[in-house]
Amino acid sequence: MKILVISDTHGNLRNVIKVIKDTKDIDRIIHLGDYERDVEELEIISNVPIDFVPGNCDFNSYAPREKILDFYGLKIFITHGHYYDVKWEYDTILKAAKQKKVDIVLFGHTHVSLVENIDDITIINPGSISLPRDGKGCSFGILEIENNGKFHITIKKMEKKQKNY
Repeated sequence: MKILVISDTHGNLRNVIKVIKDTKDIDRIIHLGDYERDVEELEIISNVPIDFVPGNCDFNSYAPREKILDFYGLKIFITHGHYYDVKWEYDTILKAAKQKKVDIVLFGHTHVSLVENIDDITIINPGSISLPRDGKGCSFGILEIENNGKFHITIKKMEKKQKNY
């Protein structure tokens, strides 16, 4: 199973559309918040199932702010991250992940990509596909899960456009 993991689209789907067109065999998309209304458009464009959670900019959302997904026995906790102070530390989200007995945590909010394994839990932030804050460009994740539950994550950076003067 190949899953496109994105966060913080903020109403700009140009890069997401490019990734969907350029990436073969996407089975599912996980959108980690900011903007929830982008999910509706992505459902039409991608024609694959989308799991999502609202972000801190999704005011008045009725969607659950976190979910646990299970693919081939691999448990994945998805949340935007702002309720877990991810801009300052990862202890809070890691504690929640341990309580939920998950293998992977996917979150956004910081607009900076991250992959770390802490206490046998892999925490992943794909960065922002539209508004990066790390100076390295827009990014997204490709999470590949085998039917035995083994997984591989790749964080990919979007190619920066050259300015013509």
